[in-house]
Amino acid sequence: MASADPSGRVIVGCGSVIRNDDGYLLVQESKPVAGSRFNLPAGKPEVGETLVEAAVREAKEETGLDVEVDHLVGLYQCPLTSEGFGVVNFIFAARVVGGSITTTLEHPVVRYFSRPEIAGLAEQGRLRGLHIDLAIDDCERGQRLPLDTVRVLAASPLPS
Repeated sequence: MASADPSGRVIVGCGSVIRNDDGYLLVQESKPVAGSRFNLPAGKPEVGETLVEAAVREAKEETGLDVEVDHLVGLYQCPLTSEGFGVVNFIFAARVVGGSITTTLEHPVVRYFSRPEIAGLAEQGRLRGLHIDLAIDDCERGQRLPLDTVRVLAASPLPS
């Protein structure tokens, strides 16, 4: 296990379980820290962006697909990843509403994987996190949390 990041970082991630008849959409990540492992389309929210907006944007950037978020599948926390930081992943169920699958240098493989293929990737240590299998299992079991589980708030006013 990697040592803790001295900055004490805990990252918020927003990802999507996207399914079709062929399976679940995964992306291969080429950045060195990811080690060419596979992940759900996911990333960090930008300042001023809601978690749902971040999940939609990340899906577009990483896959070329336009998606619409349906519900929250779950929250998955890893206090210390193998990469040396903490992460809390908000994973949503999303459906494709447009676009077409596109690969990039950062995501050289973007495709649907069957459940057995995903299990094989997990056995080989080729998934970026344990949350991937768990979120897909939770989605298959019909776990549905309403989107308003996460309440979006305006900034609190500064004292006068």
